Amino acid sequence: MRSGIAAGLMGVGGIFLAFGFTVMVIGIFTRMSSWRGEMHALTTVGTGSLLIGGAMFVLGWLLNRGVRQADDRAAI
Repeated sequence: MRSGIAAGLMGVGGIFLAFGFTVMVIGIFTRMSSWRGEMHALTTVGTGSLLIGGAMFVLGWLLNRGVRQADDRAAI
């Protein structure tokens, strides 16, 4: 059961990372255009998505690693 949770955390975390990266790229391009008023909001949303996605991905990876190590110990 934990491996499903780990895969879900890594999947959703990856989606948040991709979304955050995309928003940050859009934020960079708004710096060069007339949408400078939106830049602060885009930077905040992008950074938040990157942090949340990174934390979820790392948590899923660590949970998956712990499950694999527990399975390896049980097999001995």
